[in-house]
Amino acid sequence: MKFCRFIFGLFIAAVAALPLARVEAKTIYIAVSNPDMSFLSGGVAKYQGYFKDEGLDVEVLQMNANVSIAALAAGNVDYNLILQSVVTANLRGLPLKIAGILIERPNHVVVVHPSIQKFADLKNKKIAISSFGSLVDILARLTAAHFKLDPKTDVQYVAAGSSSARVAQLQSGLVQAAFVTPPGNLRAEAQGFKTLLRVRDLFPFPVNGIGLTEQKLKNNRDEVKKVVRALLRANRYIINNPKGAIKILADWGRTKPEVAEDAYNDNAKNYSRNLLVSKATLETVIESTRLNVETKKNAAVDDIFDFSLVREILKEMGESPN
Repeated sequence: MKFCRFIFGLFIAAVAALPLARVEAKTIYIAVSNPDMSFLSGGVAKYQGYFKDEGLDVEVLQMNANVSIAALAAGNVDYNLILQSVVTANLRGLPLKIAGILIERPNHVVVVHPSIQKFADLKNKKIAISSFGSLVDILARLTAAHFKLDPKTDVQYVAAGSSSARVAQLQSGLVQAAFVTPPGNLRAEAQGFKTLLRVRDLFPFPVNGIGLTEQKLKNNRDEVKKVVRALLRANRYIINNPKGAIKILADWGRTKPEVAEDAYNDNAKNYSRNLLVSKATLETVIESTRLNVETKKNAAVDDIFDFSLVREILKEMGESPN
C-alpha cells in the first residue's frame, strides 16, 4: 500500500509540474524585416545567449512589415522591431506601443547625379523613395524641409521599391536623387553617382524599436522587462565589440565578412546605448508619421511610447535614465 501511495504521489507531482514546464517552454517570437545590420540587436541577443540568460526561448523571424504588424496585433508574434510600422499602426487605431528605441538615427544616404552639388539643387527634381507613407518617404520629406524646400511642392517623389531599384531609377535617368541604405550607396558610387549626405548627420529619427501590444505591456511586464534587458545588452555589445558584432552579422545574415564589416562601419554609431531618445525627437516621429498617413488622430508621446521598463532597468544597473 505504501508503495502504491508512493507511486501515486510521484504521478501527482509530475502532473502538477506539467503547467510549469509548458510555461518555461513557451517560445517568444520577435519579428524583423531582414537579418541585417538594421535589426542586429535581435540577432546579437539570440547568438550571444542574452535571451537565454533571461530564461527565454526566443525565435527571431523575418517578416514583411505589413504582415508583421498584423501578426503582432493578432498575437501571432510577441514583439516587432520595425518601429515605423508600429507607430503608423498605433495612429491608425491599433493598441500597440514602443517599449524602447534600438536605433536612434537613420542609416539612409542620399545619392545623386554628379551635377547635383547641394540638396537645394533638387528643387523641381525627382527623388526615388521606397513607397509612399514609408519611413523612407518620411525621411525624404523631413530632409527637404531641413533644407528649406517645400516637401509637397518643391520636389517630386517617385515610389521605386527596394534600395537597388532606386539606384536603377537613378541610373536610367528617371530620377536625379535616391534615398538608399548601405550598401546601396556603394553600388551607386560604383556606377558614377555620388553620396551627397547622410541623413543621420541632419537630425535624430528612431528607425527601430521594441514594439508590442498594450495588453502584453500591461499584463506581462516581467517577460517584457527580460526582452528589453536582453536587447539593451545586445545594443551595448554591438557598440563595444565591433569584431564580435561583425561576425554575428555575417553568420546571421549569411553574408561575406567584408560586406558585414562595411555595414557595421556605416551603421554602428546609429545604435542607442540606453534605448532612450528625447521627447522632442519622439514628437517629431509622431507628427511626421501622422501627416504622412493622413490621419486626424492626435497622439501624445505617452500614447505610443512607454520607456518605464527601460528606466527601471537602467536604475537597477546604477545608471541614470535621463
